[in-house]
Amino acid sequence: MRYVLMLSIMVFVTSIGSSLLIAETSEWTFDDLKEAKDELKEWVDLNQLSPLEVDEVKDGSGKTRSVLKTESLGGDPYMFPGGGWNLRNYEPFDGEEFDTLYIGVRVNAPNTWQIYYITEADGGWAELQRQNFEVAAVDDFEDIEVKLERGGWNERTVVGFRIDPGTAGGIEAEIDYISFNGNPNEAEAVDPKAKLTTTWGTLKNNHQKERD
Repeated sequence: MRYVLMLSIMVFVTSIGSSLLIAETSEWTFDDLKEAKDELKEWVDLNQLSPLEVDEVKDGSGKTRSVLKTESLGGDPYMFPGGGWNLRNYEPFDGEEFDTLYIGVRVNAPNTWQIYYITEADGGWAELQRQNFEVAAVDDFEDIEVKLERGGWNERTVVGFRIDPGTAGGIEAEIDYISFNGNPNEAEAVDPKAKLTTTWGTLKNNHQKERD
């Protein structure tokens, strides 16, 4: 399932002259199989990949995960989450604020993966706007964080990106999530209402101390 949220929660605490703003951008999980299948219809311009599919698998602890499955068929496999070369179903986002790719994945063999991107300042896709990262999660799913800096990602507005799931043929991948908001599996363990309540309590207590 896809989430495209530029401003998910905005709470203004006007009585104490403070504000709380939580911003989010594009995130893809595959928990709802029907929604995920509909979403994948918009992932066009695939290259050297077997057809994308969503399926339920067991992780090392026996927990069921809904994942995106594919296999590289050559040395230059790639896909565009949420679109293609010139199509995107999400809005441009701030590369400085969202400067880390979070991806949960399991593979059959270690290999180098890549993320390419294009910003509002770029005339087109280029090798400079590419960052490599290693995926070695053979035994079980691994939560990978990739700090995106090469080519100026963290200084510009990102318009689109693609992921190359491997740089060789025969890489079988099970992808649990793709996100720029953090690990969604960790977020599930946090009650957002409780988080806001705690934040409000902290702000209120700090304001009371200032008055005293």
